[in-house]
Amino acid sequence: MQPVQRILVATDLSELSAAAVRVALGQARSWDAELRVLYVAASAQAQPKVADALLAFVAELGGGVHIVPMIRVGSAAEEIVRCAEEDDAQLIVMGRHGHSGTTGVLLGSVAERVARTSSRPVLIVPPETDTRGTGTIMGPPPRASRHRCLRCGAPSEYQFCVACRIHLRMFDAPAGGWPPEAPAVGVLSEERIEALLERSALGRLGCHAQGRTYVVPMSYACEGGVLYLRSAEGTKVQMMRENPDVCFQVDRIQSLADWESVIVFGHFRELKGTEAVRAMQRIHDRLVSLAAEDDVWLRPSEALADDSLGHRAYEGGRGAVVGCIKPVEKTGRYQMR
Repeated sequence: MQPVQRILVATDLSELSAAAVRVALGQARSWDAELRVLYVAASAQAQPKVADALLAFVAELGGGVHIVPMIRVGSAAEEIVRCAEEDDAQLIVMGRHGHSGTTGVLLGSVAERVARTSSRPVLIVPPETDTRGTGTIMGPPPRASRHRCLRCGAPSEYQFCVACRIHLRMFDAPAGGWPPEAPAVGVLSEERIEALLERSALGRLGCHAQGRTYVVPMSYACEGGVLYLRSAEGTKVQMMRENPDVCFQVDRIQSLADWESVIVFGHFRELKGTEAVRAMQRIHDRLVSLAAEDDVWLRPSEALADDSLGHRAYEGGRGAVVGCIKPVEKTGRYQMR
């Protein structure tokens, strides 16, 4: 683990998340690191009120550490992960449970999602954690619960008992409130669109000619914003020659409530000579890298062949046309719980 120079702690300003902030503060003092305190609001309308509360909260933390308060709007898990990446935080600290309210929550399901999706180390702190940041439990035993589980009615310190939280998480439902938190839906930024196109290698090509629309899955390689394709002679190639205006869709789908989708509108151009050979090499290199990651072998037809025709490479005995799609417009949307 690299030296910790910046720590990101997520809070919803509730008592349940206060332990995480205290642990993060203790770690920041130990490492002489900067502490960034992040609040994720559910809507932009809540920002002014939250800003005053967050500044007052940060002022009570004391000195000795450089503290930067931050507010973002959107899905809690997504914004926490994105903020850590953008600010190069070496550690994410957050509470195991949260607090229901009108401006959003930090829930067990959010903490679990951050731990699964973040490339940065994540420290999840239970609300009973020692304020010195040691991670030990302190204080007298918890008093008898005065609350009851909203689902089964059993005595519980929280809104849902342990058994019901486990049951709800089996269905990927937030465990801190009912009804479950609605998934966040939004428009992908240009950076996220390019990132999805570059890290993927399979999409769906849509072409149209003579009143007929054709959609077919295709492997591809993306470089410099241009999509490079290889296809055997057939229906889609004939249609693209008649009408080079095409669209190409690339998806990342984890579940019904967690996906990203990008559509590229552009013009198809058949490549010849040196351009075709270079495009084939890009596609080949991309397939080889993915095959290495998945520990699989490429079929012989997927290997780079001799360009004996000057602009074609052979694939299974049929000439393979090599081309590219130069984008005219790129759009993308996402949904994330």
